[in-house]
Amino acid sequence: MVTDTQEMTTRSGHYTALLETMGAHGATKLHTNEREQLLAVADALLFGDPDSEQGLARALDLIARLRESERWSAESCAELREHLYGCGPLPAEA
Repeated sequence: MVTDTQEMTTRSGHYTALLETMGAHGATKLHTNEREQLLAVADALLFGDPDSEQGLARALDLIARLRESERWSAESCAELREHLYGCGPLPAEA
């Protein structure tokens, strides 16, 4: 069983990895408003905001646009998605 502390540590690790992924590409690849949007969604997921699902959907659209415009590679977009999902609660085990 995962404890609350273990879960929050895992989720915080994804938040940090999201920051690192965004930082590795720099401002030339991610505009300020895009960065703010992704961070707002990560914050909402991390802290259990009830509106986080709608924000996540918008963030996933943003990530898709980054890929379609070829500003970000498929691999980098996959990292963004992975870390955003990782900021949220872990799925319940069956």
